[in-house]
Amino acid sequence: MPVLRTLLDLGGVIPVYRRQDEGTDPGKNQETFAKCHEELARGGAVALFPEGISHDAPHLAQIKTGAARIALEADERFGPLGTFIVPVGLTFEEKGTFRSRALVQVGEPIEIAPWRARCVAASQDQARQVVRELTDAVRDGLAEVTLNYPSHDDARAIERASELLAREELELPARLALDEAFALRQVFIEGALKLEERLPERVGGIRKRIARYDEELARLRVRDDQVAARYRGADVGLYLLGSASLLLFWLPLAAVGTAIHFVPYRLCGVIAPFTKTEDLPATMKLFSGFFLFPITWLVVCGLTWGAAGWGWALLMALVTPVSGFFAMLFHERHEHFWDEVESYLSLKLRPARAARLRREREQLRGEIEEMARLERAESTSPSPEGSASTS
Repeated sequence: MPVLRTLLDLGGVIPVYRRQDEGTDPGKNQETFAKCHEELARGGAVALFPEGISHDAPHLAQIKTGAARIALEADERFGPLGTFIVPVGLTFEEKGTFRSRALVQVGEPIEIAPWRARCVAASQDQARQVVRELTDAVRDGLAEVTLNYPSHDDARAIERASELLAREELELPARLALDEAFALRQVFIEGALKLEERLPERVGGIRKRIARYDEELARLRVRDDQVAARYRGADVGLYLLGSASLLLFWLPLAAVGTAIHFVPYRLCGVIAPFTKTEDLPATMKLFSGFFLFPITWLVVCGLTWGAAGWGWALLMALVTPVSGFFAMLFHERHEHFWDEVESYLSLKLRPARAARLRREREQLRGEIEEMARLERAESTSPSPEGSASTS
């Protein structure tokens, strides 16, 4: 993709040649490594994705040795450089949804100097062992800043359980902050695995009830935070008034932006499915939009220049991107507003089912609280060996 390649070259992107990619020569990676060494020697930074693939698994993939090798070899060639490897975790709320929330967690830096010192005067086998151990340290660092579930079913159960425990009741629906949700889920992953070993039947029963509760939420097309909301009349009225006022304020500019950007926006959606894996549509939307939207702005400005002169064309050059931004905000807010209204009505018009859902939520929350207490008691109780030595 020549145009895209030129853009990536300008952005300082360094190609990687993988064995699984047809038509590539992995031998060219020596040049890739050399460019990374030179960048680090200049005091720059190199961003790597050490799993080597984009994937939908609920846990880290195998970590490749590239990051460790690059850091150690750069220090050998140009060092000492004082290089660090910084683990960074990316947690997406809805990976496949445009502009859904994402959390970036930065872990503890791993200093390379001690690892490099072990390589000095080491044999080839010993040096390879250092690379493997440093790679394990990178994996441990990434595990601290990512959520690693045994399976997708575990992920759904733990996410729901942590959400239930975090909030007893709300005034109005509100999603958990991502950093708060991350911390809760990380604790739950470890605790749930321990409890499942000790109390498999009880944990299995809670899992089944959580799954049924999720199914009922899906049937009513509501979220857990909406079930937990009290929906007092004054709060609902203020929300409706505030949201409607904001939408009306944005409407004029959003209408212009929608009209201008409708075609390129739809084209991005048409292009995205033409990818080899389910992991790439978002990337295709990003890159196709990077070209299609500026081309649209140029066409609009050119047409305006021809019809009304350069003054109006200059004004349109300023208005067009801004209008697109407001159109995006408007449609996101509009969609969210009607989702909330629909869910509110779904609960209010089915009071019996809503009451049953709230009872089930309260009972589930009680059981999860009890399991959390059991896990904490187990974690803080002294071991038999510790008790004997203390006495």
